[in-house]
Amino acid sequence: MRKLNTTFLIFTITLILVGIGLAMVYSSSAPVSAYQIRRSVQMENPQEAAQLNIYHDLGYLKKQAIWAVLGFAVMLFLYYGDYQKLKEYGNWLMLIALVLLVLVLIPHVGVMVNGARRWLRLGSFTIQPSEFAKLALVIFMAKLLSEKDKYEIRSFLKGFLPALMVLAMFLILVILEPDLGTAVIMGSIVFVIWYIGGVRVLHLASLAAVSVPCLFVAIVIKQYRIDRLIAFFFQDKDILGINYQLNQSLIAVGSGGLFGKGLGRGLQKYQFLAEPHTDFTFAIIGEELGFIGATLVVLLFFLLVIQGIRVAIKAPDYFGGLLAAGIITMIGLSAYINFMIVLGCLPTKGMTLPFISYGGSSLLVNMAAIGILLNISKYKEFVVYGNRQRDD
Repeated sequence: MRKLNTTFLIFTITLILVGIGLAMVYSSSAPVSAYQIRRSVQMENPQEAAQLNIYHDLGYLKKQAIWAVLGFAVMLFLYYGDYQKLKEYGNWLMLIALVLLVLVLIPHVGVMVNGARRWLRLGSFTIQPSEFAKLALVIFMAKLLSEKDKYEIRSFLKGFLPALMVLAMFLILVILEPDLGTAVIMGSIVFVIWYIGGVRVLHLASLAAVSVPCLFVAIVIKQYRIDRLIAFFFQDKDILGINYQLNQSLIAVGSGGLFGKGLGRGLQKYQFLAEPHTDFTFAIIGEELGFIGATLVVLLFFLLVIQGIRVAIKAPDYFGGLLAAGIITMIGLSAYINFMIVLGCLPTKGMTLPFISYGGSSLLVNMAAIGILLNISKYKEFVVYGNRQRDD
């Protein structure tokens, strides 16, 4: 009997997660959007502001739906293409990503929000180049390692140093935005690719040893990062100050109980929990869908990661295996960190939940990554009655 199709599972799980995401974006963003509209209109017409209905605004949902449709088109395009062509464009993708990261840092070009310059504006939409940079970095590193022989990969000068220099350029530009969290994720993704690709453990261990003090310096030079770290270790202190966001997140998750309050019936999104539609959407899931709903989301990501690992293991070539491993690490690690932050197991940090949180760049890039993963899965080999056939 034919094994359950990995390609179909990945595709189905992705669509379910995107569907959950659209529902949660609407539920969690409607009060936020209404508040923003009322605040804007109130400055010019207080009477009109008083008549606004906070339940009928679809602003965030419409934008997210547009990105979802675009992401679905890109996913299908990459699925029906040939992932091997990405190796040909790996250098160009890396250079484009670096240029975009530089543009973000230029005043009046990059969009600054809450003291961070991380976005570029395209009409009424904004894009976050660091999201595209993660995928570009995965493709480039998979290309770089797949083109070298075993000796070159294990060589410091021929293999490790060139890859390290490229990674350093990406990390420096992202940290300057500033976005330390994304930089840490980028470094972790590449670390996994290097380890799977055969880079010497001595080189990786040395890099890890150097990275720890560098991370420490990056934290202590910014007071808000120190405050977040202190808040993490003393979560029961100053719950109306530096621990307010985490406290409201835990209230949302805890108040949902087993089955939740019902979709759209949560209370924390009404100006209690900041960014309920982006970084803390999982908290709203816990409140409105309960332990059952939150567990389902976690299990979907777990199953997606398992299937991604299968694709990486059964990939028809070295480049495809490294590419699949990098993609599933990128998605799985981002989801895991978001879960841990929302539940107070990691310091509070702006980190979206793939496919679910509001954010066009994140949704588009992750769906594009799934398209590549599906393409690799399509060409992987699997066993049917002891024979190897193409998995269509």
